[in-house]
Amino acid sequence: MEFLLFDIIQAGFGRIYLFLRYRKKELINIVLEEKYDGSYSNAGKLLSLSFFAVLFGLLLIGFLGSVFITSLK
Repeated sequence: MEFLLFDIIQAGFGRIYLFLRYRKKELINIVLEEKYDGSYSNAGKLLSLSFFAVLFGLLLIGFLGSVFITSLK
């Protein structure tokens, strides 16, 4: 049940993302078939994965920066 709910949420994110990015239904369908195997859930998964990757990178840079700054003192 949890996986089904998570897929539904990701499909919603994918649908919103594709609509905001491409606007035209024909173009959305083309991109959906080519890049995301016809699944809005795959688009949402890729979007959330890239978001968390960027967030992790920023946190890592912040952590390493704070360690470097404190080592200078």
